[in-house]
Amino acid sequence: MLNKISAAMGLITVIGGLADSANAQTTPVAEADNKTAAIERLVQDEMAARRIPGLQLAIVKSGEIVFTGAYGQSDLETATPVTERTVFMINSISKAFTGVAAMQLVEAGKLDLDASVTQYLEGLPASWKEITVRQILTHTSGLPEIIDDNTRLIDGAEPDAAWAKVQELPLRSAPGTQYAYNQTGYALMGKIIERISGKPFVDFVREGQFNAAGMAQARFGHTADTVPELASLYTYLTLKMEGMRAVGVERSETPIARHETWPAYMHPTGGVQTTAKDLAAWVVALQNGKLVSERGLEQLWAPQQLPDGSYRGFNRTINGYGLGWPSIRRAEHPAITPTGGDRAAIFIYPEDDLTVIVLTNLMGASPQKFVDKIAAQYIPDLAVENWR
Repeated sequence: MLNKISAAMGLITVIGGLADSANAQTTPVAEADNKTAAIERLVQDEMAARRIPGLQLAIVKSGEIVFTGAYGQSDLETATPVTERTVFMINSISKAFTGVAAMQLVEAGKLDLDASVTQYLEGLPASWKEITVRQILTHTSGLPEIIDDNTRLIDGAEPDAAWAKVQELPLRSAPGTQYAYNQTGYALMGKIIERISGKPFVDFVREGQFNAAGMAQARFGHTADTVPELASLYTYLTLKMEGMRAVGVERSETPIARHETWPAYMHPTGGVQTTAKDLAAWVVALQNGKLVSERGLEQLWAPQQLPDGSYRGFNRTINGYGLGWPSIRRAEHPAITPTGGDRAAIFIYPEDDLTVIVLTNLMGASPQKFVDKIAAQYIPDLAVENWR
């Protein structure tokens, strides 16, 4: 059983003008209090059901952060509570930052989404010549995978050897014909961004996004870092291995500390560490046109259509993928849905001017499966997805 969940509620902004009478003030305050209680109860129920050690929550409505919450523990061994300053790994949500970085170069006239990747980097395999920048950002490149099924570099190779080896492997499919989630393309995108910008990838993102959006605690790293305020990562699953390949899983009754270490060239795929409040500021900056233009943001979010007219994504629910940005394509209340490591999720509901951000320190927490429940407190007719 996890230690008792403690909650530290943050800013609750009540939208509406001041009224002359006490009665006019009472109704919106009561509604806000009820909404806060409902959200807190929902979060605690999900944490208990999923045995999540620690969680951060931020909600943005109409360009304002209207709710922040910090729950549970960032480190079970030291019983350190999660606060609004606790930093979490966001894993593949980092790909959305990479997409924004690419779009910034597009809008600067330095990058063509439909140009071959070989136009920007020398020494790549001849078989990669037909692959475009757009295809690597949308996971339709057909590139071989640099990560094996144990989330290690292929065959446990050292970073330079792994990068050399992946270039020797055949393409998995003809470029542009199939969707297949792929880490190699984003490592390649990071190298392209460095070549074009003349800066290390992390510096380009730090200056163009972290600093520009006022993300005070955002940085790059991995879970093995020993830094203040970084949440420890946990799992209830351990892999059964044969050599370097996973052949099954075993479930533990108690949380197990997990460490994930990546070389620097994998930062574009999953290296961002940050807080829910910082991510809220980033979303606001994006939607206010501070990072890319309105047209640029539309291109980032638009799901890629395959030659047969279909769309693909992670599963039946997250069923589209743009330039680093997954999405839920549905008739009512569609959402832009970056997720990371089965432990972090950002759901942006453009038609409802709402964003919900949930970060956890549990691999397998699957916050994407309950974000719609939180959003329904602000969107009463939202039909919560039945995840499969």
